[in-house]
Amino acid sequence: MTHPSLSGSAPELVALIPDLRRLARRLTRDPATAEDLVQEALLRVWTQMGRHAAIADLKPYLMTAARNLARRPRRAELALSDAPEPSAPPEAPGRLALRDVVGALARLPQAEARLILRHVAGEESYADIAAAEDLPIGTVMSRLARGRARLRQDCGLPENGPVAAFMICEDIA
Repeated sequence: MTHPSLSGSAPELVALIPDLRRLARRLTRDPATAEDLVQEALLRVWTQMGRHAAIADLKPYLMTAARNLARRPRRAELALSDAPEPSAPPEAPGRLALRDVVGALARLPQAEARLILRHVAGEESYADIAAAEDLPIGTVMSRLARGRARLRQDCGLPENGPVAAFMICEDIA
């Protein structure tokens, strides 16, 4: 028995692919399933070779792997429309939306972005923000309104959409 190196056996394995495809087509009678079988058999044998497993004769070993894979029961495949819904809501849309909002905030004038973050994150009233920033309350309100409008426009949100309602805090202090 030999311990093949991957570099020395790769060309030998590649040379066996046509024979492996013929066997897979005979075993499965379906071109797509046959190609899946070929890929799975190659992956398994390549993995064994990577572990320096002793493979005396590569061709019979590869063909036996393919036959064994063809005998195993097929997993039931569901059409995408029949697949069950995930049990937890996916996080990706929320993360993408957050990334968009963070980017839009970064593009705002610094004074508007600071006031929006202060109001939303700190839950401070207009009067509290005005006192802390040493600004008239009307200036705070107009900067917040302009900032929210720019955020809605930058994020492609409708004027009266649900997220817009979150961004328009009616907070008269």
